[in-house]
Amino acid sequence: MNTRLGTYGDPSIKTPHIDALANQGIQFDRAYVQYPQCAQSRASFLTGLYPNQTGVVGASGLKKDFRDKVPLTKTLPQVFQDNGYHTARVGKIFHQMVPKGIGQETYDDKISWDERHNPKGIDRTRVAEIQYLGPLVTEATKKSNMNGGWLSYMRLGGTSNDYTDGRVTEQAISILEENAKIQSTQPLFLAVGYVRPHVPFSAPERFFDLYPLDDIIIEDVPEFDRNDIPSAHLSDRPYQLDMTDQEKRIMIQAYYASISFIDEQVGKLIKKLEELKLKESTLIIFVSDHGFLLGEHELWQKPNLFENTLRIPLIISDPRSAKAGLSSDSLIELIDIYPTILELSDLKIPEHVLGRSFAKLINRPSMPFRKSALSQSHARVTQPNLKKENIFGYSLRTEQFRYTEWAKGTHGTELYDHTNDSGENTNLSSHDAYQDVEAELRRLLRERIAESEVSPNQITER
Repeated sequence: MNTRLGTYGDPSIKTPHIDALANQGIQFDRAYVQYPQCAQSRASFLTGLYPNQTGVVGASGLKKDFRDKVPLTKTLPQVFQDNGYHTARVGKIFHQMVPKGIGQETYDDKISWDERHNPKGIDRTRVAEIQYLGPLVTEATKKSNMNGGWLSYMRLGGTSNDYTDGRVTEQAISILEENAKIQSTQPLFLAVGYVRPHVPFSAPERFFDLYPLDDIIIEDVPEFDRNDIPSAHLSDRPYQLDMTDQEKRIMIQAYYASISFIDEQVGKLIKKLEELKLKESTLIIFVSDHGFLLGEHELWQKPNLFENTLRIPLIISDPRSAKAGLSSDSLIELIDIYPTILELSDLKIPEHVLGRSFAKLINRPSMPFRKSALSQSHARVTQPNLKKENIFGYSLRTEQFRYTEWAKGTHGTELYDHTNDSGENTNLSSHDAYQDVEAELRRLLRERIAESEVSPNQITER
């Protein structure tokens, strides 16, 4: 989920329940992920370690287990377990292939949970009805897309509870109802993981109806936008550059429908908290694992190092805060969520955690926090002039700039000035007027990369 949400300033997206949650909490406008891909991001922020430390990196990261490299690390839910909480997971929290892994445990970290649930709806049982974009759809393509890589969608009709995410909500509500009976004896850590928005986009028909195709605005990409983007960063799939405007509208409509569907689920959960009189004793964190491109730079999906894949929605509702309804412009990394939740819960933060708690921002949202946010990714090599090898990129976001290097600069560098280029359309790297700025950002990036590579061998917790 990217920040195309009502509360983040997009009036075309209908997200009344997420907007309402933001009005009840603090909205963080500059929260950035460590890695714009599901498995890598989740392994990072749920362990409090950077991707280089978990070992979950690269194109093969989707099938890696962080415990292969850091078997003793303590995950966020494990810390709650150790402090007497009942930990429950519903849906996708650690990695899960979509749609193939829906309803299965696959890459879950089982020891993190006292209770695990894997709902499955018609968006999994009727995968034969996935509608693909592109003329070259083969049986091999369909098999590959079971891991969720191809632009696709499903229009299956039905009610919300026929779908996986609707069933996730129902199971979470059941857990809340059971917990309400024993609230005085055992607190609850509940992780609710929704599949959407993730290809194949899927939602009941009424959510598609919210977004007539004729009303959807497609990205107006400047004519020469891609000329100064390094080849390592152009992750085009074969059909995407040939998409018609109508095909683009169809995919955006399906994405928006998925967003509004999830918004409904968020509303149901919060309503149940209120009905059970649990809201005033519950800390709510709403967050995405990474963003998503919808035609910017003529690119779609992930794992690019652009603003729209790295910036995520993050809302924290703390019933004790006197600043509800405000927003913060402070730079935050997703790895910071682990220590922040623990501090807000009055629990000790494990020594291995490299993230920094931003708990003070809940009551002082305008105070400065980080000077930069570090992200990394791998090149999805589709360009004919690049060898099929692991090419890694690192990106640094400061208050004004984004600076990116691919393979330490040997495969290209990028510099964008957000003062007048929020769309990151003009690469200023190597421009004479920005030489000093780039040199300083390069130094800072190398410093932050070194921090992210500190050996995790000193971790001794279970």
